[in-house]
Amino acid sequence: MKYELYLLNNIHDSIDMVNVELDPFLDLIMRENHYDTICIKHVIINLANCCELLVKFRLEEEHWAFIFSDMNKASFESYKNGDFVSVDFKAGISRIQNIIGIKYDFSACKHIYQYRNNLMHYTLNNTFECILKDISGAMCEIVEFINNEIVNLLPTEATEDFAESMNEYIKNAKGIDETVKKLH
Repeated sequence: MKYELYLLNNIHDSIDMVNVELDPFLDLIMRENHYDTICIKHVIINLANCCELLVKFRLEEEHWAFIFSDMNKASFESYKNGDFVSVDFKAGISRIQNIIGIKYDFSACKHIYQYRNNLMHYTLNNTFECILKDISGAMCEIVEFINNEIVNLLPTEATEDFAESMNEYIKNAKGIDETVKKLH
């Protein structure tokens, strides 16, 4: 029995996991002024994953070799088998900007990716307000990038699912912004 989980599914799952984590988080902090640090950890990890996968998806749409870390080692056989080292997030952004010519800064997404690296490899140390602002900012950057650079590349059956998830991102980003105001 063959098992396949496509890149688009992984992107959508990452988007939805952020929404799933944020719903109870925002409810708890608004009602009881209490927050769950583990929840924020999972939001950061899933948000960073989403950012990275979106960059790779957009690169792959341009040409499959762009998702290889070392494009000189790109072979179609390795690509089809998934047996290669893929481009990292920062290099992927550089390729999107310099090769494809799409001018997105991804500044909040870069912060989220750094938070993810801190969480996975050392210690995350920043103010809660700053982390929340970056989460909200990254969610807005993702919505903008998807709406401007990804939606037109999606299969018709996926556009509705992505639109629903993006609406939740916008709602949750606003909830995060309200939370930050409440904390001051």
